[in-house]
Amino acid sequence: MGQYRRMAVIEVSEDALRRGASDEVYARAAGLVAAVSDLRVAGTFLNATVGGVPTSVRLLNGGIEGRCECGAPDRGPCAHAVAATLAWLRDGQDEDAPELLEVLVTQSPEWLATRLAAIASGNAELTALLLAEAVDPDTAGAIAELRDELDEELADLEEDAVARGSHGDWHPNAGNLAEMIEEAREFLNEAPDDVRELADHVITRIERLLDHTDGQAGELAAALELALDLHRSACRAGYPDVVVLAERLVTGALDSRWGVFTDTIARYADVLGPAGLARCQELLEAGSES
Repeated sequence: MGQYRRMAVIEVSEDALRRGASDEVYARAAGLVAAVSDLRVAGTFLNATVGGVPTSVRLLNGGIEGRCECGAPDRGPCAHAVAATLAWLRDGQDEDAPELLEVLVTQSPEWLATRLAAIASGNAELTALLLAEAVDPDTAGAIAELRDELDEELADLEEDAVARGSHGDWHPNAGNLAEMIEEAREFLNEAPDDVRELADHVITRIERLLDHTDGQAGELAAALELALDLHRSACRAGYPDVVVLAERLVTGALDSRWGVFTDTIARYADVLGPAGLARCQELLEAGSES
């Protein structure tokens, strides 16, 4: 989900921007974020220059009203206005989120639940989303237990690899690991976002194990494929932030030695949508230039 920023009593999120603009406008805006300069905030108004075009944005609850000199038809905010707002939202995340998180983790679950319910009151869409994403405590506990078991198995495999000391001749038995990855599929319908995070964690750990091999460790490579398939399935079943997902996929594809997240656009296109695909393109172009 998009991150929320507060100004007075106004709240705007990336999700709201996505809903308020056409797919074409949002995709173009995502590509223009890097071209935002001279961003200034005054009350509920943002002013910026976006790709050389002066742009003014008025923040509304759950949306924006934009004005600029691009000449776009007046059918919702233009790409310049959306880009300026996205730049403001993303610029504030690193600065604001840690401080808020530090406060929230000290609060009781009862207080947090009460405040969240109050915020969602009267907002049918937010209420439905929270109910859809809420994970049954028993399911959450089972996933946490499975993660502990996976970590224990992965740690044993890594200990074995380190003990052997030489690269290229280690052929681990990853049958138990594969079984546990398949077990995580049981939770796809109930907690897809938790399963996605679990799969991502396992992918990273298996990549580290593969560094101890010549890349031909059959069972370990097969377990990696299972984890990658689980990740894709969880993305399709859940509610990933498509921009964050795009960044993870492209970074993984560019940095991995083991083919992780290759064919990203083709395999995840239906999940990423226009905004996510635009971010992928932006990152790939930046990678090719560096």
